[in-house]
Amino acid sequence: MKRSEMVCVKCIKFDGSDCRIDPNPCSVENPEKHWCAQGQWTRWSERYQEMEPFYWGEWEAQ
Repeated sequence: MKRSEMVCVKCIKFDGSDCRIDPNPCSVENPEKHWCAQGQWTRWSERYQEMEPFYWGEWEAQ
């Protein structure tokens, strides 16, 4: 996964209007472009043949 794809809008903790990483939801001004160092995304794993979690810091060089 490229770092440019790791934005709020694609994070599993983003519900369409608020970020839910913390117990209290907070709004994100520009979720289409906001990178998050605490986000969690999913991607297809060829090894396991299922979706797997992907965390910030595991991004591939662009």
